[in-house]
Amino acid sequence: MAYQMSKRQWALSIAYGQGMIALLTILNVFYPQYLNYTFIIFIIGMIVFTVVTMKSQLKHITSKEAKEIREGRRLYKSDPSEITELQTRDTKLVAELKPMMKSAGLSLLSMVVVFAWYPIYFNYARNAAATTSDTLIRIIIFLLGYEIPYLLITLLNLWSRRIVRDVVQVVTNYEVYNKGVLGMGLTIKFPLEENKGGDIYKVVYNPSRKFVEFAIQRGKTTVRYRLYSRSCDRLADIIKRYGKPKNFEVIREDSSRR
Repeated sequence: MAYQMSKRQWALSIAYGQGMIALLTILNVFYPQYLNYTFIIFIIGMIVFTVVTMKSQLKHITSKEAKEIREGRRLYKSDPSEITELQTRDTKLVAELKPMMKSAGLSLLSMVVVFAWYPIYFNYARNAAATTSDTLIRIIIFLLGYEIPYLLITLLNLWSRRIVRDVVQVVTNYEVYNKGVLGMGLTIKFPLEENKGGDIYKVVYNPSRKFVEFAIQRGKTTVRYRLYSRSCDRLADIIKRYGKPKNFEVIREDSSRR
């Protein structure tokens, strides 16, 4: 799933990053003998932050809403192998995923920047800091070592967010109940207007490409939770009957809509 942070999460990530930079700068200035360990601390800190952030995104899987949905009558269960086959046959999916692949490439590039920058710059910083007793100058030397790559990574992430305006999340394992839909990274309660947080989903049904998807606008990005199925007619009927979507769109093979 392409992970799109909310404004609050984005602000928290910046605050966390600056806090880590401040901590590592202090360690480097006053405890230079531990310079080789600060990079390890930085990596561990980023891993912890990523895990906590992703966990907050997936916590709805065991939420109250999910339990309520499971109490209902199961009407449809997906077949992961079937979904994989339908994805492979969907030639338009590759084009839809290209912006997300570019975004992933930018994320990889940012990691390369971090791993390359740290040994190159901090070997210089260690020697430069040892030549002065001015604490302020030493702080600036080490601070620049963290802020320069951090700024570059932040810019790359912002660019990445601008590239991806349409996020397609193929749900590879899901179940549809009369009370809602459950899948990896997905909990949608029926009727759709009753979802927690006031999320309003648009349902898109494409019989020629064999999927039904829930589309929701999050800022300037549209997130599409896509459910592939050979029995997409039946799936669409279940969602329309029990989900009662106010916005239900059918896309035919000739691209005509109704």
